[in-house]
Amino acid sequence: MKTGLLSMSLLATMLLAGCDASAKSIDWYKEHDNERAAKFEECRKSSDPRGTEDCRNAIDATVHGGSFTKSPVKSW
Repeated sequence: MKTGLLSMSLLATMLLAGCDASAKSIDWYKEHDNERAAKFEECRKSSDPRGTEDCRNAIDATVHGGSFTKSPVKSW
């Protein structure tokens, strides 16, 4: 009985440790260009750029709808 309870509490702790409550959403980063650019550079310089949820969201916001220059439409 004690081992089952210990296992359950250990599993719950591991699951909760993976959550980053302070992470901003992708939509938040899309709306805040300066913060996105700063976080993107900070994460890019780290050994694991996509290591945290906050970094993943900043990178995804930059790539999917951030302030990058799109190619003009070709009329071939």
